[in-house]
Amino acid sequence: MRFVIATVLLIASGISVLLGFAIREPFAESSGKRVEFEVKAPYSYVLIPNSTLTAYEGEVSIEASGSDEIFYADGRERDIQDWIGTSNYSRLNLNQKTFKADVSTVTSGGLDENPAGSDMWRSQLTVKNKLLNVVTMFDDTGVLLASNGLARAPDKIAVIWDSKTLINWPQVLVIGGFVLLLAALIMNYLAFRHIRKLRGPRRRIPKSPTGPRYRRKIQQNVPVRGRRALGKSDRRRFMAAPVAVVSLSLLAGCSSPTAEVEKPKFESVNVVVTEAQLQRIVADVATTVKDADSKRDDKTLVTRVAGSALQIRKVQYLLQSKSKKIPKLPAILANPITVALPMELPNPAVGWQPRTLMVVTKSDSTTQAPQMLVLQQNKPRENYKLWYLIDLLPDKNFPNVAAQAVGALPVAKEDSFLVTSLKSIPFKYGDTLNKGLDSKYAPEFDLASDEFYAELSESQIQQKVEVEKVGSKIRYQHTLGNQNILGLQTVERGGLIALTMNDTSIITPKAQGAAVSVKALDQKLLLGSLGSSTGLKIVYSNMLLFYVPESGSEEKIRLVGASQGLLSVRSIN
Repeated sequence: MRFVIATVLLIASGISVLLGFAIREPFAESSGKRVEFEVKAPYSYVLIPNSTLTAYEGEVSIEASGSDEIFYADGRERDIQDWIGTSNYSRLNLNQKTFKADVSTVTSGGLDENPAGSDMWRSQLTVKNKLLNVVTMFDDTGVLLASNGLARAPDKIAVIWDSKTLINWPQVLVIGGFVLLLAALIMNYLAFRHIRKLRGPRRRIPKSPTGPRYRRKIQQNVPVRGRRALGKSDRRRFMAAPVAVVSLSLLAGCSSPTAEVEKPKFESVNVVVTEAQLQRIVADVATTVKDADSKRDDKTLVTRVAGSALQIRKVQYLLQSKSKKIPKLPAILANPITVALPMELPNPAVGWQPRTLMVVTKSDSTTQAPQMLVLQQNKPRENYKLWYLIDLLPDKNFPNVAAQAVGALPVAKEDSFLVTSLKSIPFKYGDTLNKGLDSKYAPEFDLASDEFYAELSESQIQQKVEVEKVGSKIRYQHTLGNQNILGLQTVERGGLIALTMNDTSIITPKAQGAAVSVKALDQKLLLGSLGSSTGLKIVYSNMLLFYVPESGSEEKIRLVGASQGLLSVRSIN
C-alpha cells in the first residue's frame, strides 16, 4: 500500500512540476504586457495619452531610446496638450479592437521650446541615451517625451504594464511538485523499511487449545479495504484529484488574451497642482528669490516674481547699490506650509485659464509674521510667478478655506457676487484712511481689529501736522496699483482677495521760494538730493489681502494681511 501511495505522489509531483513550467510563459504574459512603438515623424515631442497608459492593469513603465538626451515628464494629459500648444507632435495610441500600436501625428507648425523645468509637470527627469521610468499614475495622467525641445524626440518607445498578482501559480506548482516528490521519497523509504522488518526471523510460540466458540453470522455492508477492492470509478476519482487541483490552479492563474480588459482606477486630482508640485514650486520660487537677492539680479528675479512684488524688490536692489545701510528685504519662506489653497481645475471646455495658488508659510522666528504667497501661472509655457508677498496680521480671523485636495474657484475682478466691486476697494479703503469714521465707506470695513489701518491713518495725521509746521501742505491719494487682482473663494462663499493699493503723498510748499526736504535715507537715495523747491511726489506700494464677504452678507470687509514698500520719490515739475 505504501508503494501505491508513493507512486501516486510521484506521478502528481511530475504533473505539478511540468504544468508549472508549462504555464510559466503564458502566466508571465497574462501578468505583464509590453507594447512597442516606432515613431517615424521627426517631431520634437511625443505624447502618450491616458487611454494608452490605462489600456491594461498594472504598474506602468516607459522605456525609450533613439536620442542622445531623453526628457520625460508626466502630468495631466490636458496640461501636456496645453503646453505643446500648436507645436507638431506624435501621439502613441492603442487600437481599441486589436490593442496594437498605432502612432498618429498632429501638425500645426508652432514653435518648439525646451519643456524641462516647467511647473506643469508632476514629475520630470532627463537621462542620457536610454530611459526606463515608472509612471506616477493618476486618473488623468499622460506622458510627454522629448529630447531638448528642439532636436528630434526618441523614436523607439515601449509602454510596459507589470501586474503584481497575489499568487504566482507557476511557482506554487513547481514548489508543490517538489514537495510531493519529497513526500513520495519518504513514503518509499517507509515502505522498504516495512518490508525489511517483515523478512526478519520470527519465533513460533505454541498456542494453548481453545474451546468451541459460537460465531454469529452478521451480514454487514462494510466497504472492503485494499487496492483490489477499489472500483474503477473510485480509482479514477482518486487519480484525478491532483490533476483537478492543478487544472483549477491553471485556470485561476491564466486569463484568456481575448477577454475584455477593464481599465484600472487611479486616484483623481481636482486641483491645478498636486501636493508635491506645490511644494516644489514654492521651494523653487524661494530659492530663485534668495539667489536674486544675494546678487541683486533683476534678470533672475523676473523668472519667478511679477507685479508689485517685483517692483518693490527691484527698488530695494537699487537702494542697496547706493548704500550699504539699506537692508535686504525679508527672505521668502518655503516651509513649513501651514495653508495651501490651489485653484480648482477649470472646465476643460473653457480652454486655458490663468491659475492661482495661495500659500501660507510660517517662520520659526517669533519676530517674523507668517507670509501669504500669491502665485499665478498666466500661460502654459510660463511658470508660476509670485505676484503678492503679504505679511499676515496678528488677528486670528483668517477665513475658512477648503482643503488642499479640494481647492477653490477663482474670483474674477468683475464678479458681482461679492459685497463690492474688487476694483473699488483701494479707493474705498483709502478714503477711509483719509477721513476715518467720517468716510461714507467706513461702515463697509471691519476697522476695530485692523492694525494696519490704525497705524497708517495715525501716520498720515502726524505727517500732515509736521508738514504744515514747516510751511507746506500734503494730500494723499489711494489708487489701485495693479490691474491683476487675484482671488479665490472661501468656504463661506466669500473671496480671499490680493490686490495692490498705491499710496501717493503729494507735498508742496505754501510760500514761494520755500523747499520740501526729505529725512528718510531711502527717500533721499531715490530722489538723489535732500529735497525739492517745487514739491515732492512719494509713492508707496501696499500689497493687501482682504476677506470680502458675499453679497447680502452681514459681515464686513476685513484686512487679513499687508506689506508695504517704497516705489518712487520724485520732484514735482
